[in-house]
Amino acid sequence: MALIEQNKMPKEDAVIWDFPLRFFHWAMVGVVAIAALTGYLFEGWWLNIHVYAGYALLCLLLFRLVWGFMGSYYSRFHHFPLARGEVVAHIKSLLKGRSKEYVGHNPVGAWMIVILLSTLVLLVLSGLFVWGGQENSGPLASVASYGIGKASEEVHEVLAGLLMAAIAFHVGGVLVENFIFKHPLIKAMITGRKEGVIAQGQVRVAHSVLGIGLFVAIVCGVAFWVNAAQGPRFIGAQNATYTQECGDCHLAYHPSMRTGDSWQKMLLSLENHYGEDASLTPKKRAEILAYLQENNATTFDTKVAHKIGQVETASLRMTDTRYWQKKHDDFKPATFTHAEIGSKVNCNACHQDAADGRFSESAIKLPKGVKK
Repeated sequence: MALIEQNKMPKEDAVIWDFPLRFFHWAMVGVVAIAALTGYLFEGWWLNIHVYAGYALLCLLLFRLVWGFMGSYYSRFHHFPLARGEVVAHIKSLLKGRSKEYVGHNPVGAWMIVILLSTLVLLVLSGLFVWGGQENSGPLASVASYGIGKASEEVHEVLAGLLMAAIAFHVGGVLVENFIFKHPLIKAMITGRKEGVIAQGQVRVAHSVLGIGLFVAIVCGVAFWVNAAQGPRFIGAQNATYTQECGDCHLAYHPSMRTGDSWQKMLLSLENHYGEDASLTPKKRAEILAYLQENNATTFDTKVAHKIGQVETASLRMTDTRYWQKKHDDFKPATFTHAEIGSKVNCNACHQDAADGRFSESAIKLPKGVKK
């Protein structure tokens, strides 16, 4: 019924796409572009921008899913031409070099929208689990384990690749329809209008008012959820003696940076602590050792605890772990002698959250003048 046989319909200038749908479409284009750039091309410390783009995607997707039932006629999922027969007929028409014009989405385009929306929903969900499990941040930080975060990261990367392929297919299809078959899809998504069509239903001002109100409500709801659920869940108890005695020479490393055995070996050899005599009284050493063993790497479910803290090294140095070396292999040796860094183990020179053991990539801030 939505199909138009060209040259058989009286010329009309019909509003097909309501303003909320057009806003969603172009906002989604911009936000996905930001997410892709920060995910594929930018350094880890751009992660916050990537996450904000993810939250924006969440708001847009929630809006579109609701709008698929509340919007104007052609915005509703119920009116998508998804029937198998229509899809087959449209593909056969395309293979013959013809494309019948549809008032709303054509069958292939409708299925492409379903695929894009489904992929984006899964991308946002997996991203939330990565943010919560791997970075111990966001609204899922209290429920997502490191293992879930790690598995979600792999899923997230696969979905991102599928999304890029789907977008390429979608853009290619729109360009073919627009410039080869002369169906002005791009113009219609900008103005909302199509010429020479008879449209079902009407797009009213009320749709814009309802859509704007719905989107604002969703943004407020997501913002409240994100902020209400925030907060670290893994910071260990602080020990004043440890902070004072060890913090005099270097950062009092978070106890999740080493295992209990490594802490014990280190505390029992303070007379020759990497070439320095860092001896403590028996009482202080016992107190510090008890604290470090009670809060060692095996008691924390963080990325740094799994990737560095739980990895034993002969030297007991965290900088000898494969993960540490991999994450820092782009830096020249001279970088670590920079006046504001001083050595490889001065973690808090670049990691703003080193003291609490989070080590999120989004909290990395290189000293002025330091480049990779």
